[in-house]
Amino acid sequence: MPPRKATPKAAEARTETPEDLIPRDDPPVDDPVDPVDPVDPVDDPADESFQAQTTASLAEAIMLMTQELRRRGNPAPKAKSKEPDTFDGSDPKKLNNFILLCNLFFRNSPAYEDDKHKVTFALSYLRSTALEYFEPSILDSDEYPDWMDNWSAFIRTLRIQFGPIDPTADAEDGIDNLKMNDNQHIVKYNVEFNRLAIRTGWDDGVLRHRYYSGLAERIKDIMGQQGKPVTLEDMKHLAHSIDSRHWERLREKSRAGRNKSDHSDKPDKSNKSDDKGKTPSPNNNNNNQSKNNNKSNKPAKASSSSGNSASIADKLGKDGKLNKDERQRRFDNNLCLYCGGTGHTAANCNKSTSSSSKTKARAAQVKEKEKKDTPEPKKD
Repeated sequence: MPPRKATPKAAEARTETPEDLIPRDDPPVDDPVDPVDPVDPVDDPADESFQAQTTASLAEAIMLMTQELRRRGNPAPKAKSKEPDTFDGSDPKKLNNFILLCNLFFRNSPAYEDDKHKVTFALSYLRSTALEYFEPSILDSDEYPDWMDNWSAFIRTLRIQFGPIDPTADAEDGIDNLKMNDNQHIVKYNVEFNRLAIRTGWDDGVLRHRYYSGLAERIKDIMGQQGKPVTLEDMKHLAHSIDSRHWERLREKSRAGRNKSDHSDKPDKSNKSDDKGKTPSPNNNNNNQSKNNNKSNKPAKASSSSGNSASIADKLGKDGKLNKDERQRRFDNNLCLYCGGTGHTAANCNKSTSSSSKTKARAAQVKEKEKKDTPEPKKD
């Protein structure tokens, strides 16, 4: 088909330039558009609340992570159980206490989850006969005992060998003979009753009767007035309440007695104040004056006697007689050589006579007494 000729208008419109004659494989590229400056966003309240929530959530997450790291770094301390006391097999009543303490110790120690470790731990706390029973099976026997890695089997062996022969019969006999004393607190009675009641297997009615029979008489008296409860638990509560009020009342009486004794020991200040307010009577004044006079006279007598004794001592020699100068003075002045008085001599001195008579009377009394004390000689 021959090419179509272009019209003059089309030729004018399509005037080709030298550049248009160059062949081009790529399409023409548009002129680049000048970049537009970004516009600042307008503040949005919704965006601010979202940021606040995000910040709060992040802070809470950090706090939780910190607490978890602290917990892992400082683990909570575990409750520490008391190790059991040693068991020697001499008292069957102590076996249950030994087993109980072992189980409590195992509960808080993850190292004793295996039965073999439990048996080893219990064997280390056995002494005397109890340890000697298990010793041959551990050291001298080639057979591996069943109880070595079985805690239940080990407990059964302990109960058979070292526990009560008939626990039920022992419990029944013990609860029949259980008695609460009047000066005893009910807590001790309840503990022993509960320990025995579990082993008997009796029903509530039988145990209630046994419990009432063993109570103290002071509790029975009050419980009889209020009426006995129909269940064992109600009876225990009532008995405990009566016992508590009893001891509380005794403490009140004791405090009241101490207060009375304290008041009686204090001196009565009212009598002293009354005595201070009273005026002395005339008779009292006379009595006081006479007492004062007697007191004043006594020192005077003592002083005079002391003066006489001092003057006589100066006139006596070492042998108790008048010294040479005093004797000569009395001779020269015709004085009595005995008393130093005038108008008489020593032979007629009244003082000398009275003293000599007294001396003679004393000598006679001594002789009579000696005669009475000496036994009479026996006649052949």
